[in-house]
Amino acid sequence: PPPVLGRVTADKERLLSALSAGYGIKNPAIDSQALKDLPNSLRSGARGVDVILFQRKEIIHVRPAGKGGFFGVAFDMGTTTVAACLIDLVSGRKIAVTAAMNPQIHFGEDILTRIHFCNKGKDHLGLLQSRMMVCMNDLIRDAAQVAGIDATHILEAAVVGNTAMHHLFAGVIPKYLAEAPYTPVFQKGEYMKARDLKLEISPSAYVYLLPVKAGFVGSDAIACALATRIHRRKPATLLIDLGTNGEILFGNNKGVICCSTAAGPAFEGGHIRFGMRAAAGAIDRVRIDPVTYEVRFRTILEKRALGICGSGIISAAAEMVRTGIILANGRFNDAIKTPRLRPGQDGNEFVLVWKSEADLKEDIVLSGKDLSELQMAKAALHAGAQLIMEKAGMVKPDLILLAGAGGNYVEPLDACAIDLIPGCSTTSVIGIGNAALHGACLALMDKNQRREAERIASHMEYVELSGLSRFQDLFVSSLFYSQARDR
Repeated sequence: PPPVLGRVTADKERLLSALSAGYGIKNPAIDSQALKDLPNSLRSGARGVDVILFQRKEIIHVRPAGKGGFFGVAFDMGTTTVAACLIDLVSGRKIAVTAAMNPQIHFGEDILTRIHFCNKGKDHLGLLQSRMMVCMNDLIRDAAQVAGIDATHILEAAVVGNTAMHHLFAGVIPKYLAEAPYTPVFQKGEYMKARDLKLEISPSAYVYLLPVKAGFVGSDAIACALATRIHRRKPATLLIDLGTNGEILFGNNKGVICCSTAAGPAFEGGHIRFGMRAAAGAIDRVRIDPVTYEVRFRTILEKRALGICGSGIISAAAEMVRTGIILANGRFNDAIKTPRLRPGQDGNEFVLVWKSEADLKEDIVLSGKDLSELQMAKAALHAGAQLIMEKAGMVKPDLILLAGAGGNYVEPLDACAIDLIPGCSTTSVIGIGNAALHGACLALMDKNQRREAERIASHMEYVELSGLSRFQDLFVSSLFYSQARDR
């Protein structure tokens, strides 16, 4: 009710009284910005006001009734790529998905290099954090523009990433993640205010950081488990994230084991001369004639070729294995006679796309150096997966899930051809796309999913691979292509 002369009740008390009487919400806190805006908010709503509360405990926004929607945004902060998903919190509908290269890559292509950069100067942590916020705010603006909404109507956010990205986002010193025993500053989920992070959504909004497991298994792995419900499945399931950190989960409803393999950025186009993220113009599939060695390729959105993304690199390598272009040791086969195989600036190289077919002024090639990057990445994943399956007393999984932005696009036959996965069978490999982002979306929309994420993190068993001689032995043996035919 409005105030009247002689019986004045303060705006805050009127609001709290209405919440108590109408909704049974007793004495919630009120955000400082919401309190500052309260006088005008109450008086500008001719038809009443919408009161937005966080978990029925804190008033974070008051606005005229019906003015603005109820939106949230979820982020997956990858070492190489950052992705965002804008969601209508009322319907649960995903409205827009945007992605960009992680700008921190200029300070190091892997997390250890970025941690060392932070250690070298007192302002370096703030610099990396601010670069991330600029990137995320750009993604927010892009998504809001696509949806036709005001970004200040985004009332909550959820964020996942590996543990180093998690700490850099929060502005927390990551130094000890790189020193044994690789201890994170915090493991359980954390809430932070958007304004404190300089995230350009509603300044009073809360940002939820999902829990992490260990120094090298972060909230992105927890989000993958949440999205796939690996911990609730009966079949023994192997989940591999085709990203820079190469997180691997194995288990079922009896327990889940996890590890991180530091696979490197090759699966996301990093360290590859013509590598790029999965965007328009990226080659995502390759076929090579076994007789003429002529190449057919497909690009994302059927644009002229600009480069090659992770799934395209896997596809090209698989075809080279099948056709004998590369040998079991990963080197080019000098016996192959085709103008596509030629000397290049990084040793021998194979031409995938002549410049006349590309949107570049040069041929798009895969070099021996590029293939070595892929070889190291696939060996790390194969060895890590084999080790944690051995630890679980298993030789082969019942089901294999390939996660990551390119996971949907990797052909099971291609994954098997390059020995990406131990115990691989084409009928059991399923690409599930960006499961980490999907898990972040689930946590954004449902507090029960947040509690589930906490349970997953606390019950999952972590295996630290560094220093394990068995992992090193498996890594070396996994470098080879068992299906290559020398000729």
